Amino acid sequence: MADKTLKHWTAADEKYVRDNFQKKTIDDIAHDLGKSRMAVQLFIHRKRITSSGGKVKRNIVQEILKLKFTHIEDFQPNRNFYNETKIGQRRWWQLYFGDKPIMQDEYLALTRYFGITLQEAFEARQLNLFEEEGND
Repeated sequence: MADKTLKHWTAADEKYVRDNFQKKTIDDIAHDLGKSRMAVQLFIHRKRITSSGGKVKRNIVQEILKLKFTHIEDFQPNRNFYNETKIGQRRWWQLYFGDKPIMQDEYLALTRYFGITLQEAFEARQLNLFEEEGND
């Protein structure tokens, strides 16, 4: 068996994972790509591929990130972030992907951490609300 750890991820590999993530098991995807199960799991996590598509109507966490980052995927939370916001790693990813709604104390902690005033955050939420209504 060839060494699966040395094969780099190609654009075709990424497309295959995205296209088949909800259709096949991770083991099947790993087999098809000639990679280990762990490599596929880490790739899915690193690329933030999710099956849920989010369960919350409006992802406020991503709205907050958009105020600070041109590309929200550029934000990489670290231990300092988790300690200062008092949001655990698992909870953070649930909020980021929209799997769970954000609580008020978490919302305030994020605005403080990113140096966003409540006025800025409120204005951004209102602007997004009007944009959503215009798309209906």
